[in-house]
Amino acid sequence: MSALRSRYPGLRPFDIGEQDNFFGRQEEIEAICRLLDLDKLIVLHGPSGMGKSSLINAGILPALSQMRRWEVPYHIVPIRFTNYDPEFAKARFKGKGEGNPDADLVKDPIDRFISACVGTNPEWPEVIPMPKESFWIRTKQMLVEEGIRPLRVIFVLDQFEELFTYPEPRVDEFAEQLEELFHQVMPESVRRGLERKRIFDADAPSVQEPEEDEKLSKFLETIEEPLDVKILISMRSDKLHYLERLKPFLPEMMLNSFELRSFNPEQARRAIVEPALLEGSGYISPQFQIEESALNEIMGFLEDKLTRRVDPSQLQIVCQHMEQRMIKKDVQRN
Repeated sequence: MSALRSRYPGLRPFDIGEQDNFFGRQEEIEAICRLLDLDKLIVLHGPSGMGKSSLINAGILPALSQMRRWEVPYHIVPIRFTNYDPEFAKARFKGKGEGNPDADLVKDPIDRFISACVGTNPEWPEVIPMPKESFWIRTKQMLVEEGIRPLRVIFVLDQFEELFTYPEPRVDEFAEQLEELFHQVMPESVRRGLERKRIFDADAPSVQEPEEDEKLSKFLETIEEPLDVKILISMRSDKLHYLERLKPFLPEMMLNSFELRSFNPEQARRAIVEPALLEGSGYISPQFQIEESALNEIMGFLEDKLTRRVDPSQLQIVCQHMEQRMIKKDVQRN
C-alpha cells in the first residue's frame, strides 16, 4: 500500500512520481524539450529554490518518457549530484564502501555516473584493459544491457554545481569523461585499450561462459559505432561561473542555456488551484476548492510588487500551510 502524499510538497522537490500534481511549468517543459531536439548539451539554471529539481523530476523526465517526436528509441539516465564528503571519500578509497546496495551512498561523481549506467555492482568483467574508468565504455555496456539498437541516451545531471565541491583532479577527470561522451566517437583512450585487448587475446585467448560470451560479442560488435548522446545539466545560476573550469574540455558548455524564472501570475494561479482540485484517495487532504477571494489574497501576499512574479518555494510553503488547515477542518467536520 503506497503512502499518502501532500498536494503541495513544501520546500522539498517534487518526486518523479508526483507529476500529476505538478502545475505551472508546461511552457518551460516544452522549451527544454525543444532545445534537446536541437542540440546535444543544454544547461538549465536558476536561483536556489526556483524549482529546478522539481521541474526535472515531475516535468522534464515524464515529458521525455512520453515524447514521440524522435524517430529513434531513447533511454533516460537521471543523475543527482551530492556535495563532497571527505569521510566517505576516505572509506571509498579504503574499500569500505564496496558492495553497498544503496545507490544514494555512491557520492563520488564518477561512481555515481557509472552506477546510474550499470548499477552499483556491475557484472561486466573488464572487457577492454583501461587505466581508469570510462563513461564511454559504461554507456556502451548499458546499451547492450538495454538490448535496443540503435538507442539514444539522455543524461540528466541535476545539482551539477555539487561536482565542483570535489578535489580538482576528480573534477578534471569527470570533465574529460563528459567530453568523450559529448563528442560521441570512440575516444583515443578506448581505441588504445582495444588494441591492447587484441594483443592480449592473440597471446592468451580467454574462455567465457556462453551467455557472457554473447554479451561481450554484442559489445565488441558495436564498439566502433558512435554514441547518440544528449546531456541536460541543471545547476544554480550563482554557480554558473564554475563552468569556466570545464571549458578546456567542453568549449560548447554555455552555447545553449535556459534560465528558469519565478512564476508569472497565471502560472502561480495554476500551481495553487489545480493540485487542490485533484480527485483520488492518494492525498493526505480531501479535495477542496479555493474561492476567488482567497486566491486573490494569496496572490497579493506572494506577488513581488515590482515584477508581479511569484517565488515557487514561497508558494509551496503557503499552500502546504493551507492544506494543513483543510485537513484540520475535515477532521473537525467528521
